[in-house]
Amino acid sequence: MDLDNCIKKRVSTKNYLDKNVPNDVLGLILEAGSLAPSAGNLQNWKFIIVKDQEKKQEISVAAKNQNWMNQASVFIIVCNDKDLITSMYGKRGELYSSQDCAIAAQNIMLKTVDLGLASCWIGSFDEEAVRRILKIPENVNPELILTIGYPAEETQNVDREPLKGITFFEEWGKNMDEKSLFPLGQTAEQFIKSISKEEFDKKSLIEKFKSMFKKKVAPEA
Repeated sequence: MDLDNCIKKRVSTKNYLDKNVPNDVLGLILEAGSLAPSAGNLQNWKFIIVKDQEKKQEISVAAKNQNWMNQASVFIIVCNDKDLITSMYGKRGELYSSQDCAIAAQNIMLKTVDLGLASCWIGSFDEEAVRRILKIPENVNPELILTIGYPAEETQNVDREPLKGITFFEEWGKNMDEKSLFPLGQTAEQFIKSISKEEFDKKSLIEKFKSMFKKKVAPEA
């Protein structure tokens, strides 16, 4: 699957099939996580794979009793060996170490989509309980939990804020009607929706798109 589709299809999934995720597939998913960038290339993440149903149940209880989690074939607990980073970057390294784990987790979630699976990020849990269940050392933080499995239903895209509403130029709060940045995706979508069967002729399609695009992005008088 191409990257654009992986990004668009990735949603938080809480309904999974009773279907095992094979270890070779897990290997591809974890490799994607390991290829993420990290501060100083120190790669401070560690991944704990949990398939044991009893342990998953304990972890779901520690995660505020989110019982839906137990449907997932696998939990991946992304752990943060923060001492690797703080020894080089000091106090600021605590932030860098969390950022590194987040980027690795995003790679993992995108790879699950690429392989026909789904995931959900869980950040709300009792850290000490998870540490105890999985025997995680005191100097390592369980940063987040990812549920991984085969989705039980077709995932639906989630509405997002329009790009224009979340983008500033040069300084906070400075908006611009930047037509070269915002309109193309909307223009293409509107164009596709507007095509009738009678218009499926190469020449007419080209002329129609040229007309719509020119109208959309032409400088205002």
